[in-house]
Amino acid sequence: MTGWNADESFVAAFKTKEAFQQQAKDQYGTDAENFLKYYPARTDEEARRSQVKLSRDMIFALSGYKWAQIQSETPHSSVYVYYFARKLPATPDYVKYGAFHTGEVAYVTNNLKFLHRPWEPEDQKLADIMSSYWVNFIANGNPNGKGLPMWPAYNKHDGEVMVFDKTASKQPLPDKGELDFMLSKMEK
Repeated sequence: MTGWNADESFVAAFKTKEAFQQQAKDQYGTDAENFLKYYPARTDEEARRSQVKLSRDMIFALSGYKWAQIQSETPHSSVYVYYFARKLPATPDYVKYGAFHTGEVAYVTNNLKFLHRPWEPEDQKLADIMSSYWVNFIANGNPNGKGLPMWPAYNKHDGEVMVFDKTASKQPLPDKGELDFMLSKMEK
């Protein structure tokens, strides 16, 4: 099992749109236009969001994504990929962090009660589902079980993953194009 969160990032200071565009040109040369298609920077706010996505992809997503692609070709050992997109309910000062690094942990361990957040009813449902998946996976190498939405084993050709947001559902991997682009740059 592998996965990552939609907004996890370790960006300490954000570049302006101009500085981010220049970085793309310096780093990707003739591929800068393609890079900026996946990580746009038409405004400072858009550049900030793209820097969060780029940090997430470089630090967290690419290694799990590449491993899932390799593991999916192994006939006797399935891999299950998740994308945690639930923006945790928060006070106004903290809502900006969205689906941050480790944000899924309280759901996986079904310990929402230990965090003081303005939880919504769907958060407890999501915690029940996610913790059941993790227990099943630990017990028998497969997260699926009775009463749970079917979580498909990852197959690099169809790219379906389990997306955890207000509900759990199998979907095409969000940001797959970005990940494929970045892998193509690393494999050269």
